[in-house]
Amino acid sequence: MSNKLTSKRVFWYAVVAGLAFIVLFAFVYPFVMVAVVPWYNKLIGVKEPTGEEPPTGYIYSGNLQITLPEYDVYDDSAKTPTSVVTKIWHADKATLFGSVTADGTDVITGEVTEADLGVLYMSVDHAATTTWYLDPTVTDANSNYLTEHFLWDVDDDGILEYGFKIAVTSLSPLKAGETQKAITIGQYFYDCDVTGLNIVAVTNPTSADLSGASYIDLYATGYVDAVTRGDGFKLVRVELTMPNAANETYVDDGKVKNVWVELAGSKGGDTYKWTTLSWQAGQDRYLVWEAQDVTQEAYGKIVFYDQNMGATDVSYKVHIQGANFAAAAVWNPTIKLTFINPAGTISTDTLAITFTDT
Repeated sequence: MSNKLTSKRVFWYAVVAGLAFIVLFAFVYPFVMVAVVPWYNKLIGVKEPTGEEPPTGYIYSGNLQITLPEYDVYDDSAKTPTSVVTKIWHADKATLFGSVTADGTDVITGEVTEADLGVLYMSVDHAATTTWYLDPTVTDANSNYLTEHFLWDVDDDGILEYGFKIAVTSLSPLKAGETQKAITIGQYFYDCDVTGLNIVAVTNPTSADLSGASYIDLYATGYVDAVTRGDGFKLVRVELTMPNAANETYVDDGKVKNVWVELAGSKGGDTYKWTTLSWQAGQDRYLVWEAQDVTQEAYGKIVFYDQNMGATDVSYKVHIQGANFAAAAVWNPTIKLTFINPAGTISTDTLAITFTDT
């Protein structure tokens, strides 16, 4: 009998304990979640609601003010790239929402319509300035409202501008007393420096082994001078040209092979390295790299003198494997860089380099 009573008591104790736990959990749980959930969401990068989120299914329409501050990619400092024209377009990409020419107080105000379905587009045209390149990737990455970027001949003049898609679907309805919503889209630029650029040689290699039968590796080095730290330029073509037919025979006869070119100067101090060069005997050159369209600034490759690139500006390196040179023979290609400024003006600079048997 006592065993049965003991079993029943244990059972009822367990039931009571379970009910007590449930009641306690129901009371404590909300307080625990209020404290823990925001901490956990922050830990895993989940954005907390701001209280301004639109109701489910709501898409904003109404007056919108768009502020457009400009920044230098180099150090995030505020800049005023005058003559840059920004236009905002409705969702049809044909009806103008508003426009502004940069002067440091750049604001565009217009009406988002129901037909826009929460989408606008932005075009940026810097063809009238020679001092600033827009960086669409950095601009896109630094705005919560930009969802993509692309090239866009917005005025049908044959010159590509930069296009961005703007999503304002996250905007909540206007509250009592509000007449408009406001957003900010920062634009990021590189300061252009193509004036007085000069390629300078540091090393023109020599070796007695060039006349041997075994290939040896040699490197010509130097840099592009007169680039201001924090500025950059855009390339549309890189070449190694041959001054005469005799220089071409070094390549045609296999005395020179495995040619590659490296150029320091992307953001962060990285390098561009071109290892697959196109030998074009009819044009007396190695085509190292060429933009999709050399007349379009938008296709250019930015070369940037960043903080950690040393004192010799933007450095180059030309590598060859050479063998079977005649005694004291010289292979002397010419480095040719073709630049384009924001307005689309093209310029070039050249430097003859040498690989010499001694």
